Amino acid sequence: MKRSKRLRPLLPAAVAVLCAWFCGFSLTTLLERGGEMGRILGQLFPADLGYLTKVLPPLLDTLRMSLLGTFAGALMALPLAGLCSGRASGHPRAAAALRGLIHLLRAIPVLVLALLCSFVWGTGSFAGAFAIALYALGLLARMGWETVEHQDLGAMEALCAAGCGRGRAFWRACLPQVLPGYLSDVLYVLEANVRHAAILGYVGAGGLGILLNEKIAWREWSRVGTILLLLYGVVFAVETFSSWLRRLLAGKTHISGTARRGLWCLGAAVVLWSAVTISPPTVTAGGLTVFSGILTGLLHPDWSLLWNFTKKGVPYLCLETLAMTVAGTAMGAVVSVPIALSGSRNISGPWRAGVWKLLLLALRTLPAIVTGLLFIRVTGPGSFAGLLTLAVLSVSMCCKLYIGALDAMDLGAVRAMETMGCGRLAVLRHGVWPQAKGPMLSAALYRFDVNLREAAVLGLVGAGGLGTPLLFAMNGYLWPQAAAYLLGMLVLVLISGTIADRSRRRKV
Repeated sequence: MKRSKRLRPLLPAAVAVLCAWFCGFSLTTLLERGGEMGRILGQLFPADLGYLTKVLPPLLDTLRMSLLGTFAGALMALPLAGLCSGRASGHPRAAAALRGLIHLLRAIPVLVLALLCSFVWGTGSFAGAFAIALYALGLLARMGWETVEHQDLGAMEALCAAGCGRGRAFWRACLPQVLPGYLSDVLYVLEANVRHAAILGYVGAGGLGILLNEKIAWREWSRVGTILLLLYGVVFAVETFSSWLRRLLAGKTHISGTARRGLWCLGAAVVLWSAVTISPPTVTAGGLTVFSGILTGLLHPDWSLLWNFTKKGVPYLCLETLAMTVAGTAMGAVVSVPIALSGSRNISGPWRAGVWKLLLLALRTLPAIVTGLLFIRVTGPGSFAGLLTLAVLSVSMCCKLYIGALDAMDLGAVRAMETMGCGRLAVLRHGVWPQAKGPMLSAALYRFDVNLREAAVLGLVGAGGLGTPLLFAMNGYLWPQAAAYLLGMLVLVLISGTIADRSRRRKV
């Protein structure tokens, strides 16, 4: 029995190695051409600071899209959280059907949603905000109903038994319990949406992406550095303020009632500013015709692609997407462990943790498309570049989640072992790892779920998988082909997400 437990981690490791081999992983290529990435990174800085005035307007568009989209998605997702919970709604079958629709929405990457919205609403930041709202709706509805399912609904059931409607009972008894956690989730989603909004311009949805795409295409790397520097400052400000607000919601920070009301007024004013100043949609007869064509094409997929088992068919592309996601996530999850240990306040102290926080923030700020382009210069187009890009994205997010788990753990066992004179490795193995392995595994599985959708974003730069032919088909108005690729992605995301959820519930 003990031997089987020791050998159990070897199976996922072997699967990850096999997936890396399938994607053409080559250490020799990295060693021989890795300097090419360093050369490009060296050209980003010093940044062209004279270009700042050109970057500020699209940066404001990016903020408008992320703020308005997150607020709209959160507002729509809150009642859905109750309706998707069989316990809260009282209709388990209807709740299960609604959860299925939410899962389908979540399976569509935000970049694909933005491209579809740009066909309907016209190019501009309104299309981007609409896409972000749909993305936030799917994500927050799921997080919300999972929170509701774990609540004590005794007070709500008592109100229902007294004759109160289920909707009113949910509003009065359940909502006050879940609202602080829900608002904390909204802040997390807002942080992610600021980074998502920065690349939506690649498909005509406004924001920094248009400028970023243009400067990368012209190889104006110092101006690309300016854009990334400003984006870093915005992401740092948003994450710092968001972190303070989450501590406030958790009761770890206290302010006066007047200050709380001021915060609510400030939030309302910012959302109102975003709604009033965002570019309006440009719905035309041509746009409605395109929308009709999109619906017709999506309802009639090209079945020949679904049964094509060559490298151009959907089955092979699904396998390639899955392989680079598994290998990239595994590589990033493993590399993140020593980095997180160095970045944890509990283990390394506040100064070293602060330095790692700034470095990891810079890594998270780098858009996936820019990272993919850097790796393509090293490996060439294909799934190898996609694997490495997903590994870097996994490091940036897994480290943040790992550090949060390490900083939240109970230090009693650790301090006791240190008092007894145990070595550092023994403390990490027997004091830290038993507490951290569950949250770390959960974080890695969550990142795997996210990486499946990020693979579609990498299709813009030719980094392999389903994303490349999907985006080419959509840009070429080949909707039956796009429907076939999208159907393959939906099936892949739903199956993989179900397996990951079951693994998380079993092991965490």
